[in-house]
Amino acid sequence: MKQKQYAVFDIDGTIARNSLLQLMTRELVARGKLGIGPGRSIEVMLHDYRQKVPDEQFGDYMEQAVHILFDALPNGLRLEDYTEIIDAVVATSVAHTYVYTRQLVQTLKLNHFFLIAISGSETKVVEALSRTLGFDAWVGSVAYPHVDGRLTGEIKSIGKPKIDILQELIARFDLKQAGSTAVGDTSADVDVLRFVDTPIAFNPNQALYRVAEQNGWMIVLERKNMIYRLEKQSESDAYSLKQTNA
Repeated sequence: MKQKQYAVFDIDGTIARNSLLQLMTRELVARGKLGIGPGRSIEVMLHDYRQKVPDEQFGDYMEQAVHILFDALPNGLRLEDYTEIIDAVVATSVAHTYVYTRQLVQTLKLNHFFLIAISGSETKVVEALSRTLGFDAWVGSVAYPHVDGRLTGEIKSIGKPKIDILQELIARFDLKQAGSTAVGDTSADVDVLRFVDTPIAFNPNQALYRVAEQNGWMIVLERKNMIYRLEKQSESDAYSLKQTNA
């Protein structure tokens, strides 16, 4: 069998415009299963993460947010209800994807790339969204165990860096390295971006922007429905801004 080229994507903030945990929290509040107070606390934490928290603290910070969530659900959550919430979150996410990455996924799929999603979010919601978007493989960073049809409130971490997960998937599916592509938005994606032939920093935070700039990687910005590409100038170290969807 001919080896396939691969492309690997982050999910939250790269394809989906909103954090999957944020959308899940809003859905729980809307359904009356989570109080407005805890919901607001989680929203504030997620906002603070985007604005203030260093990328290396992401895992701990997100775990704190999930603990707030489950502490506010003393009787846990039925797996059936969680599945319905996942369906609602996926529908919302698909309706609010970024134009650039959605089109890139479609183009790569048409060119027979093997599509991989590696996300910091929970495994079941990552699987549901990835299947809907047409990905071939996916891995989430945490799982919520359940017993007798009810989530226990525990948080089980995968505990592996993204680059290790990617290399395992490459070996498992016998993927071709030449022409490989990756898209990420924070410095947590740097090792994966360094590993591939075509790294794309999409709406990067400051930490990733600095690394992308140093390495001359493609930087793509999307605001509302306008897409811009920052291109390195051959005669200087400066980037120039080019609109790509005029």
